[in-house]
Amino acid sequence: MAAAADLARSVDAIAILSFLDSMPMETDIPVIWVKEHQPDLMIKKSMQELLLFCEHHILDAVVQYHLRTEVSQGKIIGVFPFAILIYDVGEGRDYLDLASYADIVTPDILHSALALALEIAHEGREGRNIGTAFIIGDGSSLLARSHQAILNPYAGHPLSVCDIRNRENWESVKEFAQLDGVFIITKDGYITAAGRYIDADSRGVSLPSGLGGRHMATAAITREIPAVGITVSESGGLVRVFRDGVCRLTLRSEVALTR
Repeated sequence: MAAAADLARSVDAIAILSFLDSMPMETDIPVIWVKEHQPDLMIKKSMQELLLFCEHHILDAVVQYHLRTEVSQGKIIGVFPFAILIYDVGEGRDYLDLASYADIVTPDILHSALALALEIAHEGREGRNIGTAFIIGDGSSLLARSHQAILNPYAGHPLSVCDIRNRENWESVKEFAQLDGVFIITKDGYITAAGRYIDADSRGVSLPSGLGGRHMATAAITREIPAVGITVSESGGLVRVFRDGVCRLTLRSEVALTR
């Protein structure tokens, strides 16, 4: 960690992401610890496998750092038991490429939905993992292709408490994420319904084995109309982004950040 701090100062890094066990650290550069991870399991691997391991996990951590802080540029130092890496936040931002969905939803709304999905994925609720999905698009089109499984908890509420960009609303979203069904979010970033079942033809949708009905329904609705779907897997904690019936992005929530 001392060597990483020296390197961070020499390259004007904005943060240090540590995959080591948390320890007291005196440095003027912010240190973020990656929790619930065991990189020591990779020690016996080849050098090429170690480098790929580091690259994949530092990318996931940098993406989460970008989503959490909204910082879009600058160098980050990644510290592993067997390596110290320099990584550019811009690479994580480009990996997300939120602008490629801008014809459906603006980057700020998609950014908020992804950040919330990652929190749900690695926090769960009441000590257990939960799965859910957010479908973002034209509100009336989405409602016309879905039906309510339970009473809609968002019916009749002012827009201020339905805005996904407002973090003060996230606790209620996390609570409703335990319900069956999905969340419907308009292009303007307002949640209009929770506990919704998607009515879309999933015939012909091709997904990796092991993905359940929620993923299939999300893929199907994004193939049928212009919409972006974000799923949180109950098993595995993976967050996936769907468009045009295809999974475009997968993020691992086990690479979780803590100060």
